[in-house]
Amino acid sequence: MNDYSKTLVKMKKASKLVRLAQRKNGPTSYQRGQGALLRVLLDNDGATQRELVPALGMSRGALKDIVRKAERNGYVTIEDAGDKLYAVKLTDEGRKLAEKHEAAQDKTAESILSALSEEERAQLDAINEKLIVSLKEAGIDGKGKGHKVRRKHKRAARR
Repeated sequence: MNDYSKTLVKMKKASKLVRLAQRKNGPTSYQRGQGALLRVLLDNDGATQRELVPALGMSRGALKDIVRKAERNGYVTIEDAGDKLYAVKLTDEGRKLAEKHEAAQDKTAESILSALSEEERAQLDAINEKLIVSLKEAGIDGKGKGHKVRRKHKRAARR
């Protein structure tokens, strides 16, 4: 194993441990689905579904399903914004849940990154951004395909 592979193994291990810490200290689905919708609406309450699609990085159909589920759960309301547009707004219950999740995420991030100095965190941010740009330039954007592929593998493994 060369030095590059060893570095990637360490990154993968750190990523896994961060995910485990987030699950331990907060909601498990805050990055996808209803949790992601609530997180975006905290900063952009009343956004139209057209505005939410790029913010969440999902298709309109997937967003529509998530919004309907969140409405059934009492987290959001859907209001006519005219011109065939609908605004999605947090209910009081949805806002409380989103704020609770946000606080849990902040607490987890602080506990994980407190081992680094402010300068080290800035360096880590710069390195991560450089890697993200490099991967996107290589055509790897992480949108959509990973989950579908994983599900196919799981189904095939069960057979």
